[in-house]
Amino acid sequence: MEIKKVAIYARVSTEEQAKEGYSITAQLQTLRQYAQLYNWEVVEEYVDEGISGKSIKGRPAMKRLIDDVEINKFDAVLVWKISRLSRNMLDTLVILDKFEKYDVKFISYSENFDTGSPIGRLVLQIMASIAEMERNTLSENVKLGMKQRALEGQWNGGSVFGYDTVEKQLVINHKEAEIVKMIFEMYASGKGLKAIANYLNKLGYRTKKGRYFSINGIATILDNVIYNGKISWLKVENWDTKRRKGKNPDPIIVEGQHEAIISDDLWSLVQARRKSKSFKQRQSNEPFLLSSLLRCPDCGQGMVPSITTSTRKDGTKRKHRYYVCSNFHNKGSAACKANSIKADEAEDEVINRIEKLVTNKQKLYKTLKEINSSSASSLNKLNKELEQIENRLLEIQQLQDKYMEAFEKNTLPIDILQEGLQKVSNEKRELEQKKNEITLHLSSSDSKVIQPELIELLLEKFLFVYKKTSRENQKQLLQLLIDKITIKQTGKSRTIKNIELEFDFTEVNISKTFILIHMLYREADNETDYPQPIPASDNKIPPYLQQFLPLFMVRFAAINLKPAVHLLKQNQPHQLMWKCHP
Repeated sequence: MEIKKVAIYARVSTEEQAKEGYSITAQLQTLRQYAQLYNWEVVEEYVDEGISGKSIKGRPAMKRLIDDVEINKFDAVLVWKISRLSRNMLDTLVILDKFEKYDVKFISYSENFDTGSPIGRLVLQIMASIAEMERNTLSENVKLGMKQRALEGQWNGGSVFGYDTVEKQLVINHKEAEIVKMIFEMYASGKGLKAIANYLNKLGYRTKKGRYFSINGIATILDNVIYNGKISWLKVENWDTKRRKGKNPDPIIVEGQHEAIISDDLWSLVQARRKSKSFKQRQSNEPFLLSSLLRCPDCGQGMVPSITTSTRKDGTKRKHRYYVCSNFHNKGSAACKANSIKADEAEDEVINRIEKLVTNKQKLYKTLKEINSSSASSLNKLNKELEQIENRLLEIQQLQDKYMEAFEKNTLPIDILQEGLQKVSNEKRELEQKKNEITLHLSSSDSKVIQPELIELLLEKFLFVYKKTSRENQKQLLQLLIDKITIKQTGKSRTIKNIELEFDFTEVNISKTFILIHMLYREADNETDYPQPIPASDNKIPPYLQQFLPLFMVRFAAINLKPAVHLLKQNQPHQLMWKCHP
């Protein structure tokens, strides 16, 4: 394949630039000259600056590059060195597989080889392994350096409430330090975490990032040895993969070089109370089915479980289940109101709405027909917008040609020419980016209509399985079917307002709806295996899944880049509204 158009990808992490001089400017300049040598047109430059090569996650330019590979925007990708692509061998091979799938060549300026040949691919794998080893070595060296700093009582950086970082040293922020002292003194006097957070928030105090104090935030402050003049290190290991599960039982704790805010006596008193307290929340034997689905009517945050206990006349206790606003639960009344709703009533209402939707077949089919029309209309709008963009790009090209002609004939002052060219260049760049986005959406969309009888069948199966399965499984089924539930406030009472059902047919084996279908039919057949990927042969696909496969082949035009959603409205309990997205 003849190479005419190329893309340049450049990346450098802060550490690499400091230690090895891999500047973005130097990479780009070298690669531009290399492309010019072979008369290749550089159609786009993708730059991730100050970003590690450990993983391809969190690299916006790399994500754009991969998206553009899929629309055949260029014939080859040019990099200064293979480690710029990724320092993780698996990531490197995944990226190159993507290039190969779309017939895009990979060219490394520093390492001359052809990825299209077996020997070239072998060399590539060896070099990718070396790059990963270099990354691991660099990472270990950084960790050793930080560990040594910690052992010397020095601060390794980061933001901590009560202190400012000045020339890598912790310096007391006296205004924040007073709040820290208040937190410790209130807790030592018997106040709880929520009471402290609520008190601070009502007084107008905020965290270092200007947010409300929360229960977890107060607990973190009370447990942080830094306020007692000490430095801790490696409290959590392998955070990238294990998160909080990587808790280290033997962290490094040494005397710090900074000034303490909390005295030894107050620190010891607070820690003794922390250890004596039981942090177990009151549990209910019945799972809260709508956790993470309900939304607060005031702040829009999720609603969390809450249990209250009342005493009957005979002295026995009775538990009451509610959902309350998570902001209120974690940060107190300064952040939001409780907006509690009875759990039993809310859970029953959700199922009743779904049942009413399924029993009104005429309304269901009518709404699905409207959805199909809306999808076709969205595709038409995207095509028209694409046509307008392409026309405008032609006009801009003509305008640029006129500016260049004026420059050659010296008919306009240089400053006016520069201003005009800069203006049209900026507009051209924005339009080309928008064009690429629309082209990508159109390439992943088609005009096939969704079959109402399959949605009806799926909802009927949902209700059948839901009513006979355990509450644990009921919760999982609801989480797979529903995107979110909003609440309506009427006076002092609260009821379910809208229920948004999510049917995502974009990815076989991955989407929530695919897992839902598996779970519904395997639950009915008393199977508990986790769904396996669809085999290559249609003959091996389970019969229950075959009937739903047409839905997974339907892709809808993007409207505002959110998952496919259905709405069940309180004032229209039978109506199903679908906002279609990829």
